[in-house]
Amino acid sequence: MRTGLFIGLFALLLLGQADAMATCSMSVKAEDNGLFGKGGNPPGPAVLFSAPVTVPAFRLRFVDFASGSQVLPTKVSLAYGWRWLEYPYPEHAWGAWSEANDLVECQPLSSEVEIPKFEVRPRGWYDGKYSRFPFSKKPSFSGVGIVVQTNGCTTRATISVREAARVGGRVLVFKANCKGESTISFQTP
Repeated sequence: MRTGLFIGLFALLLLGQADAMATCSMSVKAEDNGLFGKGGNPPGPAVLFSAPVTVPAFRLRFVDFASGSQVLPTKVSLAYGWRWLEYPYPEHAWGAWSEANDLVECQPLSSEVEIPKFEVRPRGWYDGKYSRFPFSKKPSFSGVGIVVQTNGCTTRATISVREAARVGGRVLVFKANCKGESTISFQTP
């Protein structure tokens, strides 16, 4: 009887922990985003690619910038970005760099979220003479933008290209600042 009660309580504890896990999933691919296409239409399949960049799995911990106390976000969005040469472009005869990203959204239920590994495939929708002249202008990874919604504010911070290469297995502390710029710091292992 006592063993059955213990197993039942243990199962409830595990179910409670499973419910507290955040779920992260791709919500918008750049090809499906009408903002990048002409006339509001999706740009269609990419025509120019660079080598993929893998951003390893890491943990994000959320704290208040001023007090250091834990913050419970309601939603976390990660924009895995890159830049690509857009041509034609009205103000620039040889084209201009445009930003694109794949958006991953997490529904956290705690003040610390496990962010899964993500492969960024820098790609572009122009592959003509200006993408090779006077030198190669292939799409390139530009970093990870993080947007955190908490009760009462939405705040942002960025993981640079160099920082993204060393996030694997680490805890990053997102210091949410509703009155200014938020920051991300690496916690020492």
